[in-house]
Amino acid sequence: MAKQTGYVKATGTVDGDTNFYYDQMWGYLVRMLPGVSSKRFWKDTAFEGSRRSAQRFGTGNIMSSIIYRFVPTKRRYRHLFKQVRTIAIFGLKQGMDIGDVFTALYSFLSEQKRISLTQEQFTLLLSSFEKELEARLKEPKKEKVKKMKNKLLVKVTAPLTAEDTEYFQLYMEDYDWKVRFEGDFPPDYQIPMFLLKHAV
Repeated sequence: MAKQTGYVKATGTVDGDTNFYYDQMWGYLVRMLPGVSSKRFWKDTAFEGSRRSAQRFGTGNIMSSIIYRFVPTKRRYRHLFKQVRTIAIFGLKQGMDIGDVFTALYSFLSEQKRISLTQEQFTLLLSSFEKELEARLKEPKKEKVKKMKNKLLVKVTAPLTAEDTEYFQLYMEDYDWKVRFEGDFPPDYQIPMFLLKHAV
């Protein structure tokens, strides 16, 4: 991480991966954010474990949502779905069959007196749960378009030189940026006109 020096400092992210930030111990710093594309995540062997974990999370989430429909609204509480999902993911990680994981979820909700299904009803519905899970896992995933971040807050603590002003005019137009003037400035110092629309 590089230290920002001088009387012009910034916070924010530009070009998607260049991050300007403030640290209480070290002051103003700048770093390149690590970036892993979804293509690399799904292809690179280095992410094999992370892929398995992501797939378990996705499957566990769908399984939980399928069975959670049978929990009446008045019997739900804040962390119940999270508990159900944790049980599902743990079961999948242990290598349990899908049917056994659904059974574990039903048993937990039944013990908690939260689910409106009887054991017989659950047994009849189990195969439809498995089919729904299979269908939902096959649904094509929408690829997220990652928006490039180009937002910056610039702090100026001393009068800008002609070179500084020229830089702002020529190289900052691609960014959404604001400027804040802080500190002691000479009474006759005039902020360049074009900067006024960016001033906060």
